[in-house]
Amino acid sequence: MAVTVEKKKMDTESRPLRRSARVKAGAETADLKAKETNVVNRAEKSKKIDKLAARSEAKEDTNKNEPPVKKTKVEADVSKDRTENAQSTTQKQSKELEIGDDIPDVSIADQNGEIISLKKVLNEAKGPVVIFAYPKASTPGCTRQACGFRDNYDQFTGCDALVFGLSADKESAQMNFKQKQSLPYSLLADTKFELIGPLGAKKTAAGGIIRSYWIFKNGKLVVKKVGVKPEESVEKALQFVKSSE
Repeated sequence: MAVTVEKKKMDTESRPLRRSARVKAGAETADLKAKETNVVNRAEKSKKIDKLAARSEAKEDTNKNEPPVKKTKVEADVSKDRTENAQSTTQKQSKELEIGDDIPDVSIADQNGEIISLKKVLNEAKGPVVIFAYPKASTPGCTRQACGFRDNYDQFTGCDALVFGLSADKESAQMNFKQKQSLPYSLLADTKFELIGPLGAKKTAAGGIIRSYWIFKNGKLVVKKVGVKPEESVEKALQFVKSSE
């Protein structure tokens, strides 16, 4: 009887140990399975990468072996024309007029919307042609500059000179400026910088105008002043016109 009781006592004490051993063994088994799974996943991923690499290499080899696609003569000519036109446009836009150059063959609307061909004006002019540029119509500095040419307009025309104002303002803004200040000459609305750019008065690639003036004579640029004060542009331009009679 005493032996039986002792045995039961030993069994009772050993149960936690056995349970702990089973838990530990189960954890080790789960950990081993997880490691095996990771190994399998890595192996499968490596196989997929190898397959993709093999496909890519095969595709490259195929492309290398294929003869290049030849353009038809028409397609080649069109492509060539586009390239030449793009290069020509870039050169025209980047070329800045220097002393002795002809004015660009551009036509710009005045305050009335009438298209003015500057090249035609220069070819028909009896005397010098003065073009002054201002940053923005109806602003203080530009008003002083425009009114300076207005107040001395009779002296310019007395020397057979023509005067034009130039800015990137719209036709309506130019008309308002002309009427408000009673300007006797035309104002050119060069909204696309077709003349301002080649004349070298475009401030940045985005736009803006540097106050300037130019004088053309016999169709050629003879005076170029980029970056002047409002009053200076009037005084210097008139001085040159008088001295060139």
